[in-house]
Amino acid sequence: MFFARFALIFVAASAAISAAEGQGTVSASSSISRVVVYLDRALVTRAANASLPAGSSIIEFAGLPAALDEGSVAVSGRSDGTLTIEGIDLRQQFLTESANPKAQELERQIHELQDQKKSLAAQKNVLEEKREFFKNLSLGLGKGEKESTNLDDIRKLYTFYGEELSSLAENALSIGQSDAKLDLEIDRLQRELDALRGATQKAQRTLLVSVKTDAALKAELFVRYTIGNASWNSSYDAKVDSSSGKVTLAYNALVRQKTGEDWNNVRLGLSTAQPGRNGQMPELEPSFLDLEAAHPGTYSMARELPAPAAAEVQTAKGKDELVESTEAQAQIQHTGLSVNYEVGLPATIPSDGQPHRTNVTLLNLAGPPQYVTTPKLDPAAFLKVHLTNESEAQLLPGPLNLFRDGEFVGSVPMSLVPPTSEFDLYLGRDDAIKVERKEVISKRSETGLLNRKEVEERKYQITLQNFRSRPIRILVYDQIPVSKNADIVVNQGAFSDNPAVADKDTGKLSWEMELPPKVKKVIEFGYSVEWPKGKKVSGAL
Repeated sequence: MFFARFALIFVAASAAISAAEGQGTVSASSSISRVVVYLDRALVTRAANASLPAGSSIIEFAGLPAALDEGSVAVSGRSDGTLTIEGIDLRQQFLTESANPKAQELERQIHELQDQKKSLAAQKNVLEEKREFFKNLSLGLGKGEKESTNLDDIRKLYTFYGEELSSLAENALSIGQSDAKLDLEIDRLQRELDALRGATQKAQRTLLVSVKTDAALKAELFVRYTIGNASWNSSYDAKVDSSSGKVTLAYNALVRQKTGEDWNNVRLGLSTAQPGRNGQMPELEPSFLDLEAAHPGTYSMARELPAPAAAEVQTAKGKDELVESTEAQAQIQHTGLSVNYEVGLPATIPSDGQPHRTNVTLLNLAGPPQYVTTPKLDPAAFLKVHLTNESEAQLLPGPLNLFRDGEFVGSVPMSLVPPTSEFDLYLGRDDAIKVERKEVISKRSETGLLNRKEVEERKYQITLQNFRSRPIRILVYDQIPVSKNADIVVNQGAFSDNPAVADKDTGKLSWEMELPPKVKKVIEFGYSVEWPKGKKVSGAL
């Protein structure tokens, strides 16, 4: 496999290209075969086949996007013989029209509509001239001698005059309506064209690769480069059977790109790596102190790039066997931890900046369904399923669309879930479970003879009813206040049902129970709070 990187051999490349420009140029028609999308850019791979003559020649890759990162351009490939890359050069070409085919089509449509507007304007001018003519004719008739004018002729003339004015008015109205429709369509196309933004740049790049061969051969070449205006984020569709707790989780990726080139039927990879971040630890610079009259010292951290090594040549093993050529110049270093996904089916992502969904994987999960409620905050029961991510895929944060028993419930945020981790999937409200919380006692009194204290007593009642045809498990949350001052004493009252959890530090209470169909369950609990008379208590009692 031969390999050359633009950033490291730019000087040598220019000399090699200049020396080889007198030789034959081979145009390589390349197409995008693979794209790896990162969080803020994409790594694009173009593939091309070329038949090369013996000796030195230049392979030309035309039509590359103008916005590509020059420092990322690399060439690699395979051949059935000995092949050496002597240099690569990247040149910019300015165009008379947009380099993006879709932008070209939009511009063409806008120009056609603008020509139609000009035609309508010309027709409108003709109508105005006719209107002015009849106006002058009417004035001339008004100034004529009445006794010398035949009455029948006047009637005919005015009838003709009225018909023509009516026709002119109708034509003017039609032209105005057509002109307004053209304005709306031009505005729509212009907004679509503006949305392409980078794709409308009237420039592109041409890559020249100087190669040398011992004999005529066929080569499969790859050009790689990174480019901005590309990103992806996660999204999910969850189909849940609430009775069994089975969940079909579709892990999707929303890919956006405005690179100026469409990705048609490409192998698509998704990565959370951030190649734009510097992988090298920053170094401290000296912090110099000096008097104000003096100039502070400076410290240079510039490093010399190593001279490019000569490209290695590998001897062919045979005419029918492809030989991996050697890496001529560069090394690629991967730093940091990332998650990478390979999309199974070829994908097409146009350069329009719109989100295009592609499936990453499909997970079949299952967990026990359970109802939960916090009636103090919301008198409703929510269904949740406790799941385990048993796949190797790391579920990244993103919106999740919920479909419960075939009905769309809504969207909830998905948090980060690593492989083998457990998580709760909330499935929305269930109106078949009725929850009510009411205050049954709220009174204030005083106690004590010498050290008078005020006492606030509260008692609450939570009523649960299951209108489903089967029993359910439900978890009920509530709380009692917690004192942060020794002068404030909270006394826990009696419970009609002892809570499964009563946290003294936070005051949180929870009951877990089975609720049969058509059965009403009542939970009662209370507490009292005492504090010195004349003092005020902050916080909710």
